[in-house]
Amino acid sequence: MSASRGVGRRWALRVAAVLAIAAAVHGLTIWAAPRLIMGRVLAGIGDTGSGGVFLPPMTDASQRRIVMPSPDLLYAVCPFDVSRAPLRIRADPKAPGYWSIALYASNSDNFFVINDRQAGGRPVDLVLAGPSAYATAAALPEGATLVAAPSARGMLLMRVLVADYAAQREPLEAARATLRCEPLR
Repeated sequence: MSASRGVGRRWALRVAAVLAIAAAVHGLTIWAAPRLIMGRVLAGIGDTGSGGVFLPPMTDASQRRIVMPSPDLLYAVCPFDVSRAPLRIRADPKAPGYWSIALYASNSDNFFVINDRQAGGRPVDLVLAGPSAYATAAALPEGATLVAAPSARGMLLMRVLVADYAAQREPLEAARATLRCEPLR
């Protein structure tokens, strides 16, 4: 009987070890996957050009710079790093329909959104401060809203709804071209 108890204990220890390893791998995957995905997205954007904004062409079946892009949306992307200084985000998208500006942390969590209805026809003026600079952020420009970023790096994604791109091209492109992401001065 004591031999069978020893075998049972060894199996119980093996099962416990396998479950502990599986739990650790699962936890590490859940923590690391969003950060790795966001890191690849930010690296893929590269140099954004003027105003810190990348304006990809209208989405078609061949484009995958943004994960699962919608063919009904026109995008503007602004990667950010607020580890050294806050970022001023401004836009006045007088688009003919829906638009939104969303901010994502380095782990892909969405932490701020504003859309056309919430803006009520007024321009968007945000100051994005990183975790280390939030408490010591400089005086806000008049009319700006302070937004606390949970991570120093992340991404802004602007979406503009497109009903007929060929017919609405000029106002849609003008709407997303108003987006500016510049260091707060």
